[in-house]
Amino acid sequence: MTRLHITFGNSAAATLRQALRQAGRNDEVAYLQDNFSFGPIAAPDPNVRARWVEYELGYSGWEFVIGATEPFLEETRVVDVPRVAWTSIRETSSYAGFLWWLSRVGDAPCSVVTVPAPGLLTADQMIALLGSEVVLGPGERARHQNRWQQLERENAPLRVIEGEELVSAQIDYFDPMLLSFATSNWQKMALIVGKALGEFYNGPYQTGDLVLAARLRALADDGQLEWRGDLSEIRACELRLPQAN
Repeated sequence: MTRLHITFGNSAAATLRQALRQAGRNDEVAYLQDNFSFGPIAAPDPNVRARWVEYELGYSGWEFVIGATEPFLEETRVVDVPRVAWTSIRETSSYAGFLWWLSRVGDAPCSVVTVPAPGLLTADQMIALLGSEVVLGPGERARHQNRWQQLERENAPLRVIEGEELVSAQIDYFDPMLLSFATSNWQKMALIVGKALGEFYNGPYQTGDLVLAARLRALADDGQLEWRGDLSEIRACELRLPQAN
């Protein structure tokens, strides 16, 4: 029977499509473009998120990302084919997207494949997981939906994984880690971001370069880091700890 697979990120969707082709399956794949691990989530107007991303993260054009959200919902609300959601408690964007999606689709039946981090799986690994989905029971569904409702009420700038739970966090959550990778020598901003991303491979994959680069710029603006070059360009800016006169 044809299934509709749902992922919360385009990287996982691309790999899953490849896996389905290799497995000779004609299942469909839909994916959520927006990343609900950051930005406001309580406002009914999605453009509030777009404005926040531009102001806080320095990225214009997020309205094109959120413009794909309603078509995604319409596609994944279909209940005449089995729906299989791929998510992970070890990948913040995937888990946040999954909780957000569950809060929007009501009680329509679905199954779930829980993986370490869907955005990092290979096609062969996904092939091995085909057919391993578990039906989402009413108790588990209610728990997920209640968690998202609480996060909406808190409406924090960030959401991160602590333990086995998605929790609210302030915008400076990653600042101590980023500062720990800064040295007295000049380093490319991209290198510091890369070191932080490398840390996430040993634990929950908490966020991406968009948030981390924005926080490095904020730390530079605040004088906690010195900078030279183009602060708006991750590969054209160098950073270091402030030097004593």
